[in-house]
Amino acid sequence: MQRDCPRCWQPLAAEKQKRGLWNVTVDLCSGCGGLFLDRGELLRLTGNRPLHHLTTKHLGIDSDSQLLCPGCGGIMDAEHAAGIEFDVCLSCSGVWLDPGELEALQAVDAAELKELSPEKLAELYDAGQAVPGGGLLAWLFRR
Repeated sequence: MQRDCPRCWQPLAAEKQKRGLWNVTVDLCSGCGGLFLDRGELLRLTGNRPLHHLTTKHLGIDSDSQLLCPGCGGIMDAEHAAGIEFDVCLSCSGVWLDPGELEALQAVDAAELKELSPEKLAELYDAGQAVPGGGLLAWLFRR
């Protein structure tokens, strides 16, 4: 199935990237330089498990992105990690990265993402999802 860029609608081209033992085939846009990663590929390229959890396990239901997922056509949500904004599909957990965002995410220390932001905790609470780490009150009172 041909995938199109959610920003400029150019066809995405498959490109292999090597990271340690992993060979990951990503979808690259020749128009804007964006990059689409299927579920789990961000973990393989960054090795950052808390970042992977942010894009899969701790994904809320709010959608503040105007992009549609090139993988499944679902609605994407803007997520934030260490000051970097990127888009994650609410249906298939695919990730859209604008130019330079993969390199920025690869440089993020996993320790920075161990605790979720107050905004993310509120989003998970509103979605009726379990709040990690002892619940919202424990987080508020740091117990």
